[in-house]
Amino acid sequence: MRYLVALALLLLSVLPAEQFVSVFRGAQAFALEQRLTLNEAITLALQRHPLLTAARQRIEVARGGLVSAKALPNPSLTAVPFGVPESKPLLLQQPIELPFKRTVRIKTAESEINAALADYRTVELDVIFAVKVAYVDLQAAVAVYRLTEEAVATAQTLHDLAQKQFTLGAVPFVHVTRTEIERQRIEQELVQAQAEVAAKQVALNVALGREPSVPVLPADDLAYQPVTVSLEALKALALQRRSEIVAAQSRLVARRFAVKSAQAQWLPDFLLLAHFGESERALRVTAPRLAVGIALPFFDFGRIRGEIRAAKAQVTEQEALLEQTKRVILAEVETAVKKLTASQIVVEGFQKRIVPAAEDLLKRVQASYAEGGSTLLEVLDAQQTWRTTRKELVKAIADYLKALAELERAVGGTLPVTGETANGKGTNGEG
Repeated sequence: MRYLVALALLLLSVLPAEQFVSVFRGAQAFALEQRLTLNEAITLALQRHPLLTAARQRIEVARGGLVSAKALPNPSLTAVPFGVPESKPLLLQQPIELPFKRTVRIKTAESEINAALADYRTVELDVIFAVKVAYVDLQAAVAVYRLTEEAVATAQTLHDLAQKQFTLGAVPFVHVTRTEIERQRIEQELVQAQAEVAAKQVALNVALGREPSVPVLPADDLAYQPVTVSLEALKALALQRRSEIVAAQSRLVARRFAVKSAQAQWLPDFLLLAHFGESERALRVTAPRLAVGIALPFFDFGRIRGEIRAAKAQVTEQEALLEQTKRVILAEVETAVKKLTASQIVVEGFQKRIVPAAEDLLKRVQASYAEGGSTLLEVLDAQQTWRTTRKELVKAIADYLKALAELERAVGGTLPVTGETANGKGTNGEG
């Protein structure tokens, strides 16, 4: 009878190590949820995310600034309610700027548009990164849920067999009690795993920019594919790609043109004047008298000097921000590469050594139990070790994928991958 128990355990609790991550296939518990691939999730987020909507409006604000910068100064109509009795004039003025003033104003506005466009790309990258992390977290949560479901089924089978053995008088009642405790404990793990799936669904929906309550599940399997990267090459790539650098450079250009714009206030403006006067004697409006004038800023109480000083300070500030942005980006790339390398080592350690060792241990203990050499507690402990290592491998793969997403964010886009999948296998080890 003990041999039958061990055989049942071998059939129900030991899956081939290379198949354990494929926990989404044939799923029934989440049949009603919307299933999205990662690419579909990213596309959905880029279409509707509120942060991208806000970023697009900032671009429109900058474009409105360009329209304003290109426009000529507005004319003004001045009423003069005093003067000689015969004349109550109206004065129409049209300022005419020197071309330099308008040019620097346009260049400033164009640079602000470039900065807004770069900011939009930054928000895009942030949204994509958030979706990737949330998607992987949900993949891992569902994987753990499936593994826990398997453990519940195994624990129930073991408990049923122990009950039958006790009925036949082959084992003491303590075996029934112990297997029942184990079954209930794993059922509690299943409740927690289900709550974790629900929490990660909410997080993914938030990352997608939609209502948190929308049912959703990942359509992709949790996949591990090692890559080979070069730190120095990625640093150079990040300095070329990162939109934060483009935005900072564009704002630096805008600040430099702002200095010129402030200095241009010392330049004169020409005025096209039209003077209308009323003749009380003739009871009619006289014909307009045209004139050309010039406005000379011959004295400054400090306003122009203050604006020039502030504009120059903003240039220095933006130069410092640009340099710091570059340093932060290089640090992000280096940190992400180290995380990716470490997580890759962890995953391969689980795949090549820890998980196979735990599987082998369980098989040996079950075989020993069938021959009377091991106890039920040793079988339960071996099962727990096997189950824990599988969950830890799921977490390790998820950490690796999030580290990969972080590195892609750090370099400003998809990695120039040079490595290939180890041994020609995907995440679940299937060749």
